Amino acid sequence: MLDRHVIANLRPVHGAYNLLILMLFWYQAFLGFSIRRARRAGGINLKAVRRHRKTGPLLAVLALAGYAGGAVLGFLDHGRVIKYPFHFFTGSAIVMLIILSVTASRFITYGREEKRKLHLSLGILLLASYALQAFLGLGILF
Repeated sequence: MLDRHVIANLRPVHGAYNLLILMLFWYQAFLGFSIRRARRAGGINLKAVRRHRKTGPLLAVLALAGYAGGAVLGFLDHGRVIKYPFHFFTGSAIVMLIILSVTASRFITYGREEKRKLHLSLGILLLASYALQAFLGLGILF
């Protein structure tokens, strides 16, 4: 079993890691909006499209790892995963939003505006949920 001091030190590491993931999601959103702006203007931002497509799946996996790390840390620290239920269920909702967003992005093709809107809506909901999750996490840390 891990020492209590190690577990106590891992809590802020988990928070910092997921804060970094949150900032990377904001960067991903910036890329998505620049792609959308260029497409609506009749052009294409090819550099942003490539970066958005390349970074998205990687960022999804990193976010899922942060969720799993938090669940493991909660179990090691308290002997159960759901010590902080609102934080846990918000994290679970984030995982579902990530999965749905990645799935929706796979169906985006030329002329399929409804899939783009779904991906956009899921992304906005994901960012809002992540902000709530960060706020809840700060409440746990302090």
